[in-house]
Amino acid sequence: MHKVLLAVVGSLLLAGCATGEKMRRLDAGMDRQTVEKQMGRPDGFSEQDGYQVLTYKNRLMSGWSWDLADYQVLLKDGRVAQYGSGVVRQNQANTGLVIVAPVQ
Repeated sequence: MHKVLLAVVGSLLLAGCATGEKMRRLDAGMDRQTVEKQMGRPDGFSEQDGYQVLTYKNRLMSGWSWDLADYQVLLKDGRVAQYGSGVVRQNQANTGLVIVAPVQ
């Protein structure tokens, strides 16, 4: 019984720590400070065309699997404009940056 309880508690702790789970709690309009409080310190940062990109590399997608992904948070004027897993690229209309999800 103790082993089962320990396994359940361990799984719940991993789920709470997974970047994919944390990413779901972000909202458009959040400021960078709030994002970093929620997500932790990013692994990378860049600026391009008035956007700031926070990068979280090789992070757990969920507490239920060992799958890893890279996550990006796009900030415009210091506020979340877009977020998710994938790669940041210039959009087709050349009007800004977008996160392009990888093909599964």
